[in-house]
Amino acid sequence: MRAEPRRFSRGWSLLCVVQAWFITASHACAQVQFDRVYPAAISSGAQSTVVAEGKFPSWPVSVESSHDDVEVSAGKDPGRLQIAVAEGASPGVAWLRIFDSASVSKLVPIIISPVSVTEEKEPNDKRNDGNRIELPTIVSGRLQKSGDSDGYRVKVERGRRLVVSATANQVLQSPMDAVLQITDARGNVLAQSDDRRGLDPQLVFTPETDEELIIRIFAFPSTPNSTVGFGGSAAFVYTLDVTQGPFLDHAAVTGSQKLPFGYNLKDNTSVEVQGADRISPPIAYSNGALGWSFLGEETAGASRYYTQSFETTVPTVVLGHIRTANETHTVSFLAKGGTKYRAEARSKADGFLLDSKLDAIESKSGNVLASNDDVARGGYDAAVEFTPDSDGDVEIRLTEMLDAFGPRHFYRLSIRPVSPTYRLNVSTDRFVLKEDEAIDIAVAIKRQSGFSPKIRIEIEDLPEGVTCKPVISESKGETAKAVKLKLEPGRFRSGHYPIRVVGRALDTEDKPIGVVQAASYSLQPSIKIGTFWLTLAGNEKAEDK
Repeated sequence: MRAEPRRFSRGWSLLCVVQAWFITASHACAQVQFDRVYPAAISSGAQSTVVAEGKFPSWPVSVESSHDDVEVSAGKDPGRLQIAVAEGASPGVAWLRIFDSASVSKLVPIIISPVSVTEEKEPNDKRNDGNRIELPTIVSGRLQKSGDSDGYRVKVERGRRLVVSATANQVLQSPMDAVLQITDARGNVLAQSDDRRGLDPQLVFTPETDEELIIRIFAFPSTPNSTVGFGGSAAFVYTLDVTQGPFLDHAAVTGSQKLPFGYNLKDNTSVEVQGADRISPPIAYSNGALGWSFLGEETAGASRYYTQSFETTVPTVVLGHIRTANETHTVSFLAKGGTKYRAEARSKADGFLLDSKLDAIESKSGNVLASNDDVARGGYDAAVEFTPDSDGDVEIRLTEMLDAFGPRHFYRLSIRPVSPTYRLNVSTDRFVLKEDEAIDIAVAIKRQSGFSPKIRIEIEDLPEGVTCKPVISESKGETAKAVKLKLEPGRFRSGHYPIRVVGRALDTEDKPIGVVQAASYSLQPSIKIGTFWLTLAGNEKAEDK
């Protein structure tokens, strides 16, 4: 009996398998291209049809979702997906992937909304043509062409803060740098925002009267070009959270606390945590509120929210806000002489506003052991490494470089002893191997803190009929920073398979030492993928078993 191909369903919900492995010769070399879904948001408890935009050589296709509460199936008409979200599904994001027998798409996000979704209707670029919306809602729209702008008319109550928060570049991967405006009915600009959540804008405005306001959004390309004026294209997709009710901007989750931060939140507002799925890290949200946020490594191990200077033990994670000008946060710990330590702040990388500076200072002598404001060029997040000569207290001081402050000047500070280690990275999360040609998988190697042993790099879980020889990364020379793994096709059965790229350090006798390190692909700064998709295409000559 012929062996069935092993499907790529580890940890995923396989939602739609609607075509056989056979494809016609005319489609044999064509590749699935899944660019986005539109609209880009769907309500919890709703069933809807969305458009899968891209190129699909054959239809129907197969679809997988990272979120168990989001079921997807290919519609009868090409390019249409039927999506159903379970009642009570937590807000956040589901990642969709489309595949056929010969190819697989990138991961495409869709936003899960706790309230009704309003879809943009054109024309709405002029004041009088603005779409009317009812609060609270999430608007799903698109700036369709160069020079486009979208307007929404909303009735507001005086004295209640209006929150308008855009999601585009940060999660939806739209190549746009958006600007938000709130104007009165005559077009006078009352408030404006551009970069509040990475390149995505957010506005908080308190109206002085009951009135109708206009929310306006336009954008520039996220990568500057020679164009003068507003940008727009099919890829300029966005959502807007719009409410005068509670809005959760982010949360600080430690071992003992779940602290909400946002607008119009009550004192007893609680934070819920949706566990990680196969793609996204854990997500913080609050029942009855718009807004959600990814959580980082503070959800594991020792962590604490900063209210005043304190002593701690390491390793630790500190969460905090710079709330006033010239504010300094100080954390101290007893360091051991001769031990190397690293303190690292994250804010800008996670879409927040803090431009951090870190200083490591010996408490007794006042000597500065290390100081830094940008660990990477253009990154704005700080990190320091230092080795005290003797045992004693060391202070880590965190400040804001520009003396700025506010509710979105949120940071995550990690402090830990440093040991030599390495990281492996690949530039994509999917590979296609055909019957008549080998492929290379490039692996970048980042050696940290003087890591010098050789590293054996190989692929785990290769399907039958595919071979790949391990490669060695030497401590010096060309292979110290990058290697290539060559996948060789044999007599395989077509299908989709999960694989991992892993590294093992070797001792002087070339025997494995230490723990296995898995390579990752950075989908976004906050999202790293460690299991990759291997498609075997075009060989149906495998022997029966």
